[in-house]
Amino acid sequence: MCGRISQYRLPMHYAQRLHLKKPFVLVDAADRRPGYNLSPGTHPLAVYPDETIRAVHWGYCPPWAIQKKLPQTINARVETAATSAYFKHLWKKARILVPADGWFEWRIEPRPGDAAATPLKQPYFIQRADGEPMFLAALTSVMRDEDAAVPGAGFVIVTAAADEGLVDVHDRRPLVFAPAAARRWLDPGASPESLAVLAKSEGVPASHFVWHRVSDDVTRATNDEPRLIEPLESLL
Repeated sequence: MCGRISQYRLPMHYAQRLHLKKPFVLVDAADRRPGYNLSPGTHPLAVYPDETIRAVHWGYCPPWAIQKKLPQTINARVETAATSAYFKHLWKKARILVPADGWFEWRIEPRPGDAAATPLKQPYFIQRADGEPMFLAALTSVMRDEDAAVPGAGFVIVTAAADEGLVDVHDRRPLVFAPAAARRWLDPGASPESLAVLAKSEGVPASHFVWHRVSDDVTRATNDEPRLIEPLESLL
């Protein structure tokens, strides 16, 4: 699962790491600030196939699902997104990337010094070992400016099964691409077969990530400051 991300670098930093040829940032720098604890309902940056970078609502519910009073979703399973009623039309022509500097997961652990007490939900920050940004596969219903005004419009992050070796916090994790694979994900002309191969075999493996415990303050979505991604031990 992926329900909280960190995205604190400048838009052009992500564009440069992605090796975009003609990036165009459609975000007012005066209104933008680093995001250390972005949750669903916020507007993270997203990279589009035309190399524009814009802020998009995290969360999506198609009109037919709204009529049926179905809930908004924030993730799409890579194994079923291409055929799901929610996502199949987005999978074909509405693939984007969400750059991130890391994401958060929670694990149930014993309380330090009191194994008999009620276990706690310990948050972890997961990032690339080389310190580089990651590019999360995503799907969106917002391809034009006017799309953003449609009820339920937004994006979802594509998730895959968590491979062995990653911190044992959840059985799902975001589908993360390195720059070359990320650019292929954006290709609107990619065939269904090439997308299937890309999603199955080109995700960044667990060996490329590191993680550490962070303050429980990250659990409150309104908290958003640099210390939330710092190792817990350095804050004590």
